[in-house]
Amino acid sequence: AGGGINTPTFYAPDAPEYADLRQKFVFDDIPKLLNAMGLGGEPLPLIWTGDFIPADGPNGSTVYIVGEFNCSCVGISNFGAGCGPGKDLKDVTDDNYKQAMELCNLIGVKAIEALNEIKAKKMVTNVVKGLAALAPIVAMVAMKFAKK
Repeated sequence: AGGGINTPTFYAPDAPEYADLRQKFVFDDIPKLLNAMGLGGEPLPLIWTGDFIPADGPNGSTVYIVGEFNCSCVGISNFGAGCGPGKDLKDVTDDNYKQAMELCNLIGVKAIEALNEIKAKKMVTNVVKGLAALAPIVAMVAMKFAKK
């Protein structure tokens, strides 16, 4: 592979120019991939990326190829100027710092939502298990009253 400087371009999740790509990727491709890996119905990692490479498509169109998925070392790119020997957050512009913190705060909100969802599912599961454990007792009481 040839080396070089990568200057990624980031777009908001609701960027209109990529609405069709997002729709197909999130609601069609991702479920197929999860099913193919035996992970259908499992949640995606909280922080992950899919990097797209534009390619020439039919009739002058552009198609997008996923170059990689990453969920083990996802960086907050706006903090990039602060990475490296002798660098720290002082090297990050105010605008990049603001954008990075908005993303980090959103990640925190989504983490709490995910934990609350898991907690709610466990509570429902425990209630169902509790009701299932009571079923034989309810049946015995019902039979006892039915005989009277």
